[in-house]
Amino acid sequence: MKKILLIFSAVLVFCTEQATAQGIIIRHTDGELSLERTPNVEEIIVVPEANTFVFGKWYLGWWQNTATSPATNISFDGTEYMTFAGTELIWGGRTSKPDTYTLSFSGTTGNNPFFRARGKNGTSGSFTWYITKQTDDQLILKDGNVYRYFYKTKELAADVLMDPSHTETKNITNINKYQSGSSNSSKTPMGRHFEDGHKTTDDDRTWLADPTQEPNTVASLTQWVAKTVNLYPYGDPQPADVNQHAIGDCCACAVFASFAYLYPDFIKHIITDNGNKTYTVAMYDPAGQPVDVCVSNKILCDKNGNIGQVTGKNNVVTWATILEKALIKWQTIYKEDPGVEGIGTENVSPLFTGNGDSFAFSPNSLYTSELKTAIEYYLGQGYICVGGFNKADLMCGTLKTVTGHAFTYMLSTQDSSIFGMRNPWGIGDNHEDGVLEIPNNRLIVQTIDARIVSPGAAAPYLRQDLLPYTPPAYVRMATDLGVAPRLLNRHVENPNEETELW
Repeated sequence: MKKILLIFSAVLVFCTEQATAQGIIIRHTDGELSLERTPNVEEIIVVPEANTFVFGKWYLGWWQNTATSPATNISFDGTEYMTFAGTELIWGGRTSKPDTYTLSFSGTTGNNPFFRARGKNGTSGSFTWYITKQTDDQLILKDGNVYRYFYKTKELAADVLMDPSHTETKNITNINKYQSGSSNSSKTPMGRHFEDGHKTTDDDRTWLADPTQEPNTVASLTQWVAKTVNLYPYGDPQPADVNQHAIGDCCACAVFASFAYLYPDFIKHIITDNGNKTYTVAMYDPAGQPVDVCVSNKILCDKNGNIGQVTGKNNVVTWATILEKALIKWQTIYKEDPGVEGIGTENVSPLFTGNGDSFAFSPNSLYTSELKTAIEYYLGQGYICVGGFNKADLMCGTLKTVTGHAFTYMLSTQDSSIFGMRNPWGIGDNHEDGVLEIPNNRLIVQTIDARIVSPGAAAPYLRQDLLPYTPPAYVRMATDLGVAPRLLNRHVENPNEETELW
């Protein structure tokens, strides 16, 4: 079980210069000799087996404090490690120089052996820890109410979940046990966020249905300017019609792209072209009651007349622009998320579907195969699936991850990827349209979260031929709007920002 150098008889070492140049000769208990090349060996420690319980290098994968309720859990990637070398313990990965301790295995309390470590060679302090579990691959050490989970390889440590007792499964019912963050409400079908929300009045309905009543401006954009609208430039709604520019409502954009991916006919159902450059959008109020929101073809722009709202390719004003304007107008009355910037996925979808039931899978709560299974299952059931990353600049295909930002889950076009996640910025070559191909790489997958929302009224419109997303062909133009610098800079300046999605 132990891959260690435990010597029970004698060690024959040639003269110092020969040992340094070539290595050591080991005489085994059966009388055989073996030569171990040791060009970098500084010291050899011979340890009788009876004096040690643990040997070798172990990598930290998980830390838990059971004194808190619920227990405090922290995941590690194996950078921190402990090397047990007989009478010496090396604790590395915490600082630039490893700490060294004199190590003694002092006995057993109950079924748990324990050891003492005292600082040496400039390392201060001492501690006593208990060994609560040891297998070929896992070592669990207890210090008061703190448990440290170590693993035999750095890869195993990096792969460990927030709950090491979690057994990998393909059963969606068992996977669902690791859900968190339910938004279900007993007060309104719209979800907890809308409980005790503004009650719709007759005056509200009149104002919302009047296209001449423009909503409040947002995101430092200053004017509503009439623009030509092409609701469906590719015939049917496409995720490519959703390209975020100056408003920090990435969750709304990701939800719209999910609608287009799963329910293109639903989008056509809820938008009525009135034939007079106005558009009526069927929505729901905080109580889950239908409410019509009518908007004009005037689009929110900056002082120079440049569009700030979401558009399709080549700045085309599409169905997504109309839904976003209806969202802004809805918020002007109900003020659930004033200004819409930073609005959450589960707070956008129900405005159009009437159902705010949702849940989440937190980063590192599922194995890679389980997250893949969950995403494929819920997409197949028509749930709106939006997620993000808690670490930036990870390469996924030819595109990089961004933090504090929402992406639309999609089936992947590549066998080597577990799924796709579309950035509503739409950045990438024509054949990518912002879709990150997520590799089967644990160091990337464990940074991903998922918010999964009920389809509500959209359910009957689920396309029956759900396939990986293939972006439509388009030609870039020099005048194409990009992502506003303030949004790009926000992610550069706050690469680990997770409190609000933009």
